[in-house]
Amino acid sequence: MTARGGQNLLKGAVRIHASGRPYGARLDAFLSFLVRTLPLSSATIYLPDERRRVLSRRFTSSAPYRKTGCNIPFDEGCSGRCAAALAPQSAGKADLHADEPCGEGDSHFLALPIRLGGELLAVLSVGATSPLPATLKKAIGPVVPLIASLARGVRREEEDQERQRHLSLIAELSRLQCIPLAPGKYLPNLLRLCNSRGLSRCAFVRLTGGPERARLFKSCSVQMRPHLPAILESEAQLSAAALAQGSPVTEEVLESASAPSLCLPLQIGDRALGTLTLWGEPTVHETQQRELAETVSRLVSCAMAEAINSQRIASFYSSNEKKLKELSLLYRMSNTMLSTIKLNKLIHLTLTALTSGPTPFFDRAMLFLVNERSGVLQGMLGVTTETAPSLASQGSEDILSSRWDISEEVMASQQESDFSKEVRGMRLELNKTLNAASRAVLEKKLIYVGDSAESTTATSYAVAPLLAHDKVVGAVSVDNALTGTTITQEDLRFLQLFTNQAGMAIENSILYNRLEDANRQLCETQEHLLQRERLAAIGEMAAGIAHELKNPLVAIGGFAGRLTRKLAKDSGAWGDADLIVREVMRLEAILSEILFFSKKSGTAYVRCNLKQIIRESLQVITPGLMDRKITVSTRFCRHPLHLQGDPQQLKQVFINILGNAQDAMAGGGQLKLAVTVTEVDGSEGVSVKISDTGGGIPVEALHSIFTPFYTTKEKGTGLGLPIANRIIINHGGKIQVHNKPGVGADFTVLLPLQQ
Repeated sequence: MTARGGQNLLKGAVRIHASGRPYGARLDAFLSFLVRTLPLSSATIYLPDERRRVLSRRFTSSAPYRKTGCNIPFDEGCSGRCAAALAPQSAGKADLHADEPCGEGDSHFLALPIRLGGELLAVLSVGATSPLPATLKKAIGPVVPLIASLARGVRREEEDQERQRHLSLIAELSRLQCIPLAPGKYLPNLLRLCNSRGLSRCAFVRLTGGPERARLFKSCSVQMRPHLPAILESEAQLSAAALAQGSPVTEEVLESASAPSLCLPLQIGDRALGTLTLWGEPTVHETQQRELAETVSRLVSCAMAEAINSQRIASFYSSNEKKLKELSLLYRMSNTMLSTIKLNKLIHLTLTALTSGPTPFFDRAMLFLVNERSGVLQGMLGVTTETAPSLASQGSEDILSSRWDISEEVMASQQESDFSKEVRGMRLELNKTLNAASRAVLEKKLIYVGDSAESTTATSYAVAPLLAHDKVVGAVSVDNALTGTTITQEDLRFLQLFTNQAGMAIENSILYNRLEDANRQLCETQEHLLQRERLAAIGEMAAGIAHELKNPLVAIGGFAGRLTRKLAKDSGAWGDADLIVREVMRLEAILSEILFFSKKSGTAYVRCNLKQIIRESLQVITPGLMDRKITVSTRFCRHPLHLQGDPQQLKQVFINILGNAQDAMAGGGQLKLAVTVTEVDGSEGVSVKISDTGGGIPVEALHSIFTPFYTTKEKGTGLGLPIANRIIINHGGKIQVHNKPGVGADFTVLLPLQQ
């Protein structure tokens, strides 16, 4: 090689060094110029890592304008031996490391150390198809300082870029930390940032806190995913080592590490929260990488500490809010229970309070009352969060003076829900070995049933007795079958307080209802006694009237009848005599009804056909129905209806009721008669329902229709319905009236078929 060639190489190297382009581009240009100037096939410059253990990057003339990562340990390959010995090394193709490129046909290689002040900055490797000349080292010698300067420039350039990436990453992490996110959202975003900004290729955060709360967050680049199982195994070992030592751990502690890694403990004071593990490729700036990783770990620790504190504050706030809600609910419930004594309304309010609102205490609530006579718990009502509206406050908005209310429409809707129907069909035997509700009632304590064989649902449930003066009146059962939420000890404590209040209110309501029933029965008994006294007086009066009026009326009627037969029909005197005859007949009928009602008439019980009796009664009043243009519809059951009774008296009952219906529809209407088999006082019976469209019974007269001599008709005696009622009572039956003001009235005669 001529001296002129060496001078040209130096001039070209100086020109390239002074070009002002990026240092990487200058290295590429120098390698290309070197291959063109000297008899070479390829030229490559390798840069060592920060710890001088491997050659980690390379610039090659075969791929200009591109930096390529490599991993050539010192003492391996031609370039590795040169870096280790700090002396030129020659080799053939077979002696090269796998990461050392060689051109097609290259067979001779020479590696030269590029040093500056004793520091190894790079390794220059050249290749040729023929033996390299001995003067090659001498020709390249003058440009070694220039190559060293370019290599140092590349390092500084990369340090600046690395520093910018690190600052950008810190800025992104700081911005991310300013957003209030839960760990489940914050950590995945942080790990993705570490991978996207070159800090790692796989990043992991492993949180401690026991087997139930331990979690692993990971983010892995596409290139590293095939190695993920091995990386995860190593990460677990690294994490355990870092937590045990309380200090950062590198992959050096693991012989099986599949890539360079760094594991840092996440700590708040002396408390270990977990570990941050960064998995990546070797870099020449490992010190900066490690410092950045430690900064990131501190940021993560601070973010986790803030998240933990936020969760504690939120939990404390939620706990206080729940306690305030409980106290408010208990106080309002107390006000509500003191404001009403209606048992049905109390039951609805109790269960709705447990299941309503934006954050209900329970998903479902059921109430059972104790039936001491039958020895069972009777299901009364079931309410879920789907059927429990928000309770409307009555009175002042002040918690201390307001109370709840619930409308009749809402109560009806809750009663008709499928869940409520299912609860009302329940009959739980009072045996504590059979069900938890009976155990709560008999032992007078709250029973909690977790996920076990005893539970009939997939979730746990609780049953609390309703206590009043040490007496159990029922039980409330609650669960979270819709959401599957666990019932906590706080929920059980609140349920106990709540049911204590509800038990007192329900017991007071039951006692009040019993008192009302007793008062009503007393009033009914008093009214019956008064009616008996009136009937006795009427009987005495009727006997006197019969003796005083019947004989004169017979005489008057007889003489008036003779006159009608003697007088001409077209004369005025005949009309007067005929009127006397008709009025005498009407008075005799009234006297007959009075005598029938006042006397204790005998009843001749025989086997009779009720259908036939009803048809004959209908035939009697058919002419009057046709005159008033009243349409009649009948419906008889197919079963034969035979009973022991007095056919004449029963016929009189139906004639009286049908006649009243006819009189009520003077302007026309519709008369319906339905005969069906039913149950009367626990035995087989028959129901005869007679409905009219006569506008109904006046409300003020409804309670007096069975009172003797009470009538709303101009020519009525007021004895038709009382006589009918007494006949039906004598036959072991009863008459029920359903009034529809403005529409009509329904009279239902109930008779037992066997007596």
